[in-house]
Amino acid sequence: MRNFINATMVAVLTLVCSSVTPSMRPCAAADATAVGIAKRVSWITSRFKGSPEPPLPYVTEPVFPELKFNRCLNVSAVPGSNRLFVVEQGGKIFSFPNDPKVKSADLVIDLAKEIADFRNIYSLTFHPDFKQNRYCYVCYIAKPNVDDGSHIARFRVSETDPPTIDPKSETTILTWWSSGHNGCCLKFGPDGCLYISTGDGSPPNPPDGKRAGQDLSNLLSAILRIDIDRRNGDRNYRIPADNPFVDLKGARGEIWAYGFRNPWRMSFDRKTGDLWVGDVGWELWEMLNRVQRGDNFGWGVMEGRQPTNPEWTRGPTPILPPTIDHPHSESSSITDGLTYYGSRLEELQGTHIYSDYDTGKFWGFRFENGQVVNHRELADTTHRVVGMGEGHAGELYILDHIAGTIHRLVPNPRKNQQADFPRSLSDSGLFSSISKHLLAAGVVPYSINAEPWADNAVAERFVAVPGALSIKAEGKAWQFPRDSILVKTLSLEMEVGNPASRRRVETQILHFDGLEWQPYTYRWNDQQTDAVLVDASGDECVFDIVDTEATGGKRSQAWRFSGRGECQRCHNKWSGPALAFNTPQLNKVHNYDGLAAEQLDTLSHIGLIEKPIPTDKRPQLANPRDTAADITNRVRAYLNVNCAHCHRLHAGSSVLSKMQYDLPLDKTDMVGVRPTQGTFGIHSAQVIAPGDPFRSVLYYRMSKLGGGRMPHIGSIEVDRAGVELIYEWVSGLPRRSTADTTGNDVAAKLRQHESDNLAQLRKEKDPAKLTEPVDRLLASTTGALLLLKSVDDKRLSPTVVDLVIKRGARHAKVPVRDLFERFLPPDQRVQRLGSIIHPDQILKLTGNTERGKKIFFNTAGVQCKNCHRVQKEGKEVGPELTIIGKKYNRAQLLESILEPSKRIDPKYVTYLVETTEGRLLTGLLVKKDEHGITLKDAENKLIRIPTQQIEQFVPQQKSVMPELLLRDLTAQQVADLLDYLSTLK
Repeated sequence: MRNFINATMVAVLTLVCSSVTPSMRPCAAADATAVGIAKRVSWITSRFKGSPEPPLPYVTEPVFPELKFNRCLNVSAVPGSNRLFVVEQGGKIFSFPNDPKVKSADLVIDLAKEIADFRNIYSLTFHPDFKQNRYCYVCYIAKPNVDDGSHIARFRVSETDPPTIDPKSETTILTWWSSGHNGCCLKFGPDGCLYISTGDGSPPNPPDGKRAGQDLSNLLSAILRIDIDRRNGDRNYRIPADNPFVDLKGARGEIWAYGFRNPWRMSFDRKTGDLWVGDVGWELWEMLNRVQRGDNFGWGVMEGRQPTNPEWTRGPTPILPPTIDHPHSESSSITDGLTYYGSRLEELQGTHIYSDYDTGKFWGFRFENGQVVNHRELADTTHRVVGMGEGHAGELYILDHIAGTIHRLVPNPRKNQQADFPRSLSDSGLFSSISKHLLAAGVVPYSINAEPWADNAVAERFVAVPGALSIKAEGKAWQFPRDSILVKTLSLEMEVGNPASRRRVETQILHFDGLEWQPYTYRWNDQQTDAVLVDASGDECVFDIVDTEATGGKRSQAWRFSGRGECQRCHNKWSGPALAFNTPQLNKVHNYDGLAAEQLDTLSHIGLIEKPIPTDKRPQLANPRDTAADITNRVRAYLNVNCAHCHRLHAGSSVLSKMQYDLPLDKTDMVGVRPTQGTFGIHSAQVIAPGDPFRSVLYYRMSKLGGGRMPHIGSIEVDRAGVELIYEWVSGLPRRSTADTTGNDVAAKLRQHESDNLAQLRKEKDPAKLTEPVDRLLASTTGALLLLKSVDDKRLSPTVVDLVIKRGARHAKVPVRDLFERFLPPDQRVQRLGSIIHPDQILKLTGNTERGKKIFFNTAGVQCKNCHRVQKEGKEVGPELTIIGKKYNRAQLLESILEPSKRIDPKYVTYLVETTEGRLLTGLLVKKDEHGITLKDAENKLIRIPTQQIEQFVPQQKSVMPELLLRDLTAQQVADLLDYLSTLK
């Protein structure tokens, strides 16, 4: 949602309410300094209830209504018995008959009373041969922050009814470090081995503090596999000979797979043997992985598909993408369940079911022919789902950690009912006249101090609370009544500089359903008579704008109506309270139909806010467009409204920079800090390089389009005023004299060289001699930034500007090209893979092998043979493809072309070398020794860099294979190429 979501700059103008309605009766002029509305009218016309989507197919019901546990974590069926065991986090284990009428549970053991330094128990499982040996296995945590604090222990269960566990029967099987994420799930596989999950042993921040994720020398961040029926030396278990790393020097042989953050729950499909592991993510993603021998899922180099520490050393096997991932707008603490084979819900037979602790949502899918199919949401509950289990009949049991209750899925009795939700604004109850944009009684206008960037649009804002209910405005997290609504209508000038030419484009709604803010977008029709609900996936269009500064006096502006998932990337509980309706934003004078009044006083006066907010507890955001305000306050407000909802702890950016306005600048991890997500070819890059915007990745990201742009979602156009604000602020920051001297010195020399080229460009009168200095500047990212700044500042002649844009917008280097793409009309810009290429549509096409072979070897702009060899033809920059069709199916081949960086064989990891002279070189590593480094570049040429010239040497998360490889091909051509590759066996 473009500005409910995002974005980057301040807006533009504060609009005066378009008309007076019964909801805002102005006070007399004498009262204007106190309040702007005399009396509030109840809002009774709301149509916002529920959701526009049809009801989900399942709800839950309690299975054992008389039972309640204290922080339950694990439920297991006892082999050979009708009893279930339930584990409580505090150490107690209970059993009870599997009977819905059961009244109470029987205590099996209280480990807290039996084990010194006991902290928590996390899981329990039974030996496959339990009926003979009576063994159960428990994972518990004893003393924290010690090497042996996490325990796997074996106990013996009595044959009595009810059963008990003899504490003296404990035998320690395995221990590892106890702190932070412990994992600690236990499952026996179909091979009879015990599989154990372990976390990274670190608290949430910094991510993977022990760097355990890719380190095989310890037992952390892994799925372990051990044989507990045999001993080996002083161990009470044996390492299976077929474990993947038993022969790798320095590696722990117990490791079966690695690269997990906190694999809390896992399960085996008892028919197929597939191992499914739910891995609790960090800032952005929750992952569910199908885990096989030797797999590496990337933590802490990657969080799912998102780089976290791309320069860290990687493990010995390629990093794989998650099988399924959810953004934090959908899930924030994943809980794996099981593959259902019960008889009660026949339609779910063979469906793998999993959930989320924080949202209570349930999803299901089937895994067929190596692919996830029929992936869908099953239920949306209020449960804190901490685990699932099954009885002997295969029925699913759900544990609610907080409530201490056990539930099951049942068909939703309302699943066939049509959702009653406003599909148009005229049906919403928010307006008395939709065509005139007149508010309904009880809907109150408001304005904010710092508007986010909205691709040149201006905003009108309204709030509606049901009836006469009030908002509890205490602290940062305000409490809103259920079915409260926040409204924003965005309008664009069809003629730049003419307010009368404004047309309404979209109205964004945030609906509070009692738990979360649900976002919806309504698209205005051309007649401006109504707006219709946009599909959940969003929409796009292009407007023709009259602009005297554009070539020919007109320009095209693309517009994105954000999908609900995009909106929720920013509007979620991780991002804090409602992003624009809070004290720092509302603490201002608002114009109530010509009467100026303090907004917070007015809202409390009419009872929309329950109590007045004390004047000493009213922080205020600056207006970034107010040139009279302090520039640091303007910048901090700018970053707060456009970036901070993601760039804060746990909010989903996977970047440690924190951008909220009230955090001291030296605590933001921005100033003088090297970026963790790439430098874009900028020498000695920093997130913010004091005094040097051209070395600041923040400035670069805001200046560009394409991948890595800020804002990441929510806008399409570059905010030139916002970029200039950041430039002025960074330029004025005092340069640091220590710790960065070398970087500053080298950067200064480079800048002087670039400035000399720019000076030559300004002086040159011969058009034939302009290309050379332009190309010299475009050869580096900083030089291109310098050129772009000169274009924006109108310091170059029209002839030079045309040449710069022409060569910059078609430049071979993506970081350079992205800076100049904004000068092109939308239909000439790079058609980004994420929104244009639809893999499912391509895979449905029938390919032609012969045509595909010609594309591979001969088609201009693709030329796969320049990097890959088939049989004896082609080059060996990238992997040999002679038998690629035997390794991957068509879908996997397409994925590897569209997203070549998702899984990179260690042999083909690209390295970046930054020299003391400021040169940036990339290629595959051929040799590294005490004398220097040898790289092989994309043209298969060897580059030798002596040790004394190397300032930095780091692996990159990007594949050497270009990500826009298919941008100029048709869908049929891609299908033909896939058909050819799939025959290479």
